[in-house]
Amino acid sequence: MQTALSRLVTDPSAFRAAWPSVPTVYDRDAADLQLLATRQAAREILANPDIRPYSFGMVRSGVLTAERASADHPTDTLVCNGLHQSYPPIVAFCKELAAQLGHPITGNLYLTPAGEARGFGWHWDCHHVFLAQTEGAKLWQLFRPTFVDPLEHRHHNWSKIGFDPEDKVRFETTDPDYEFNLTAGQVLFIPRGWVHAGRTSDRHSLHITFGVQLLTEHWALTKMLEAGGESVELRGALPPDLAGSDFEALAEHLRSTLVKWLLGQPAEELVMRVRSAQRMSIYHGTPQ
Repeated sequence: MQTALSRLVTDPSAFRAAWPSVPTVYDRDAADLQLLATRQAAREILANPDIRPYSFGMVRSGVLTAERASADHPTDTLVCNGLHQSYPPIVAFCKELAAQLGHPITGNLYLTPAGEARGFGWHWDCHHVFLAQTEGAKLWQLFRPTFVDPLEHRHHNWSKIGFDPEDKVRFETTDPDYEFNLTAGQVLFIPRGWVHAGRTSDRHSLHITFGVQLLTEHWALTKMLEAGGESVELRGALPPDLAGSDFEALAEHLRSTLVKWLLGQPAEELVMRVRSAQRMSIYHGTPQ
């Protein structure tokens, strides 16, 4: 039976066994992916306030322009963010994919005109992404991460960290680690952190980005530590002369206290806390 994941990858069982560590292309069905979004669907999304997303606009080379949002603009890229919350076909798809993977899924649409157009420059994402090409074609160039395993909401966004001048030169003057000319019916999986940029040639491009908003080990540990608020051992105040404290000794004390508390927690309670947070994350579409 066809599922959301099988519409994106060739072997769902193998995919669920481990995240691909490098960018990977899957040949899928163009007609099937077009059930999720087409240029005509983009026109309808913009025209109908009931399915129009919370965030949409036009960009050119990474810069938001003042152009009126259009699915037929000759130079700028139409971006529709948050379709997992507003456009029924993508809402349903993202919910099913999230249920299969166990991680929240978001859905954005990018429609770029023909003619060497580029919506965004070099960047990385803090989450895994599936780029599902539904119409036209786009050339993607990818470089290995310059910042490994960035986390959402931890100032790990590429725009916060940036690139070294040498990296910027390298991206523009050397061959990429991977290059794919993605055509309708193909899906490109990009692991988080991989630096990438895409551009069109003689055809327009429409793709949907399904973002896997990763629930990480850091996230799981954070959920476990939230239980510490119920512990008398972890509610003690730090010393009044904190400015003059021996912070090395304080850090060792806190580490010892934390390990003692954590080892004393029933495993089933910690599992229930993480499991509950995971379910809430799936429901809301973002890590909770």
